[in-house]
Amino acid sequence: MAGWMTSRRGPGPVAAAHRILIAAALLCGLAYATWELAGYRETGETAAAVRGAIAVVVSGLIALYLLSLRGLGAKLTPRDPNGAPRRDG
Repeated sequence: MAGWMTSRRGPGPVAAAHRILIAAALLCGLAYATWELAGYRETGETAAAVRGAIAVVVSGLIALYLLSLRGLGAKLTPRDPNGAPRRDG
């Protein structure tokens, strides 16, 4: 029964799903920042400008985190004793 299951090592779809969710968070943060800054331009409300600026900073930090995930698959794949990635099954 266990013969149909593979013993492939590595992050599988989790790493890709994580990147997709982080990219979605980045886009939402940028949309929120745009909305708040447009509200500031219309009303002149200082609090809207502050919220917009904070959203821009947080979006920048999310972008840096997304860039740091480039080698995530390689980092999560176990290596054999010789240093090469394992190839099971």
